[in-house]
Amino acid sequence: MNKSSDSTFFDRDYIDKLSSHYAPLVASCGDSFRAVDWGSSSSQYKRFDILLNSTDWHNKRILDVGCGVGHLAGHLDKQGFKGSYLGVDMVPEMVEKCRLYHENYNFKAITSLEEASFFEPELVVASGLFTFADDKRFRETISQLFALTRHVLAFNSLSIWSESQASGEFHASPVSTLEYCSTLSRHIVLRHDYMPHDFTVYLYKQKT
Repeated sequence: MNKSSDSTFFDRDYIDKLSSHYAPLVASCGDSFRAVDWGSSSSQYKRFDILLNSTDWHNKRILDVGCGVGHLAGHLDKQGFKGSYLGVDMVPEMVEKCRLYHENYNFKAITSLEEASFFEPELVVASGLFTFADDKRFRETISQLFALTRHVLAFNSLSIWSESQASGEFHASPVSTLEYCSTLSRHIVLRHDYMPHDFTVYLYKQKT
């Protein structure tokens, strides 16, 4: 993994920005969907289901990048997950909540994606990871995440096709995202059919 590229996403200023936004929400909202600044619990779990549709995940090694307060871990647990899971986040306060609410799962506070490479995941999931990104950060992180997975990367983003866009939040172009992902793999699925303001990409090492 390219160390200098990895540091772009995890630079100190960006981590501080995320911490200043999310740490107060975690302190006041606990394990609620509001702690990770989602609009509703139903939309959050809808996104999870779409991401997990990328593969037969029940016995896979899943790396959850930007795990928040552990909602995906809880979602997997309720559905009888039998694989291995690691949740990582840049906000330590979130990881502390994960360990409190989901004792049977593994979580780690990280400042570099290299700190998660030991896990060798078959599925890398990133839900809501790019809310405060920009085009450069978005693309470089997709590349880093894809390098981590042994099989598939599934990530989502807010879409520029949305009729309303919240100020200060990153909205990606589905077309430009697809074009960029095609430089990493030709085994790609793009979904823009489940919410009008959101899209998901499945990026495979090799489609089987």
